[in-house]
Parts: sequence; C-alpha cells; structure tokens
Amino acid sequence: MHTTTLTPVDVSAIKATGKPYTTAIVKRDWDALIRLFDEDVVILPPDEPLVTGGKIRSWLEKFPVVKQLDFEFDHVEGQEPLAVAYGHFTMTVEKNGAPVAIRGKFVDTFRRDDHGKWRYAAMIWNSDQPVPGAQETGRANRTS
Repeated sequence: MHTTTLTPVDVSAIKATGKPYTTAIVKRDWDALIRLFDEDVVILPPDEPLVTGGKIRSWLEKFPVVKQLDFEFDHVEGQEPLAVAYGHFTMTVEKNGAPVAIRGKFVDTFRRDDHGKWRYAAMIWNSDQPVPGAQETGRANRTS
C-alpha cells in the first residue's frame, strides 16, 4: 500500500469535522453524527465498555443531554489513509436537571474513505477532573 504524509488540505478537512460533530451532539441529531463515522467506528467512552456497530445508536440515545460542546484539535498527523488527532474540549451536560461543566481531552483516529472524505474511525476521551473515589482506590491498590 502506498502512503503519503497528510497535506495541509487533509489537516484542514479533518479539523473541519469539528463543527458538524458538535452541532450533531448538541442537537442530538444521531443520523448526522453517524454520517461522520467510518463504517467500522469504535467508540471508547470513559468508564464504559467500547461501543461498535449496531450498538452505537442505542448508546447515543442514552447519551447525556449536552447543552454546550466546544473542542479544538491541538495536533493532527498521519499518513493516508489514516490520521490521528488529539485535543481538548469543554462541555456542559444536564445531570438531574442541573448543568454540569466538564473539561477534558480526546484522541480521534480518522480513516479516508473511498470518496476521499475523512471519517472518525476511533474515538476516546476523558475528563480532566478525577472520578470521585478513584484516587482512594488507586492509593489502596498501590499499598496492597
């Protein structure tokens, strides 16, 4: 297989996925979101098993209501047909009727499809805030 380093046009195209992604999440437009995904996309949400294939839509239906989502790609690199990007995000979700602010980071893998469009192939993210109780558990495991 022939690979080439990403061009500035490729990097811009990958970064341009951000706006339709955030719009789809906030509007809960799962059809629009799924159109951004590679057919074999793997979603690795925090503190949950990975999600693939026919389980994606039902997982999305249970996703918290997102009131605000902003993210920025800090770095994009790769060789066609694959690219990896990482960055940071802020979002506000509704939990028990109250807004909860979350700040975190992510890594996304992209694959160029047969039509030349970059699609999300794998996604993983987590919060910058520690999970309640995680520090105590980690400390207990280190001393055991």
